[in-house]
Amino acid sequence: MKLRLFNAKIWDGEKLFDGELRTEADKISRVSPVSTLDWQDWDREIDCGGNLIMPSFKNGHTHSPMAFLRSHAEDLPLQEWLSEKVFPSEALLTDEDCYDLTKLACAEYFSGGTTYVCEMYGHTRAVAKALADSGVAATVTEGILDFDGSPESIEAKIDDSVKYYKNFPARVRYGISIHAQYTCGEGTLSAVKRAVDKYKMPLFAHVSETKREVISCVEQTGETPLAYLAAKGLFDCGGAAFHCVHVTSEEMDTMARKGIAAVTCPCSNLKLASGIAPLAEMKKRGVNVGIGTDGAASNNALDMFRETYLAAALQKYATGDAAAMNAEFVLKAATRASIYGVDDMDVLVPGAAADFVMIDLGAPNMQPGNDILADVVYAAGKHNVLMTVAGGRIVFESGRADVGEDYDALKERCRAIAKRIADARART
Repeated sequence: MKLRLFNAKIWDGEKLFDGELRTEADKISRVSPVSTLDWQDWDREIDCGGNLIMPSFKNGHTHSPMAFLRSHAEDLPLQEWLSEKVFPSEALLTDEDCYDLTKLACAEYFSGGTTYVCEMYGHTRAVAKALADSGVAATVTEGILDFDGSPESIEAKIDDSVKYYKNFPARVRYGISIHAQYTCGEGTLSAVKRAVDKYKMPLFAHVSETKREVISCVEQTGETPLAYLAAKGLFDCGGAAFHCVHVTSEEMDTMARKGIAAVTCPCSNLKLASGIAPLAEMKKRGVNVGIGTDGAASNNALDMFRETYLAAALQKYATGDAAAMNAEFVLKAATRASIYGVDDMDVLVPGAAADFVMIDLGAPNMQPGNDILADVVYAAGKHNVLMTVAGGRIVFESGRADVGEDYDALKERCRAIAKRIADARART
């Protein structure tokens, strides 16, 4: 598709200016500080009416199929929430369930201006197909844990996945991940380490989400979780650590040195009473920061506007310093994909992926427009999204998301999945 979007306010990821943006196929072909009328055969020419075009949100940590557990398991601490509610329900999911539930999540992503996700879930190939069919760019990871079998079978599983995703659509790629230190024994971690070394790939993992997790790791190993995993060489090729609520200063220095990004999920961490990640200190120590939602079971929304607001505001509260975190830093953290190994989605420049969002600057909550980036972080919400473009395709407009099939039929299938599983759990 060839698009021309003109009369726009553009934040390209680095600077703010008035101009136009053009796309061809799945790439940006031009970003200009002036609008130039020429005669080309556009599929659509869109007068943006002075509204904002900016890079799309990149959801750095999510579990898309968990949409079926939204508002199902409330008011529980993390470990009980997982063991008593989440894991038993997830055990009843099929590949077909996960495909539909992921597509439902994609509709939510698009409606909030998100076009990339770093995904961790089982039924991985069904999830990956749903992401690809919907048009969401993704790094898909399996969240390996001891339940996946012997070290030999885990190595074989990773080998098979690397081979499988080489032939997958380019916007969906594979990443090596473990669920967490506390769900992986020595044999599992050794198998994953061998795969990291073999393929020279970064590692993704839940790290230091709760105090209980950290205390348990110290009792068992003598080290805190990230320090333990790093000492074993699992992050020798970099990667991303999800949550990082209770990382130490020494661990932050290790993260900066080894290129391990910290992906904060402030809504989920608040709702589960896990705590507030020390993002301001990470920033000072040179740690790359990303932002994610976690799953809809613990959030309960897949809304990056809420995450960016809390990522900034909570740092001010936690540090007692109103200047601890500024809007531009947080917005960059929420729109960068390079920290997940995707290099063409950070900034709106020719040749980059055509992934961007249009924000309504005329809405009452965006007035009078003193500082547009601050308005996006502190004032805007999903209701301000006018359009989302993913890979050059308009995937959200006029209040409707396009995931490649009828949304109402998809919604009913997902409701039936949730009811079937809830009924089965009620009988046990």
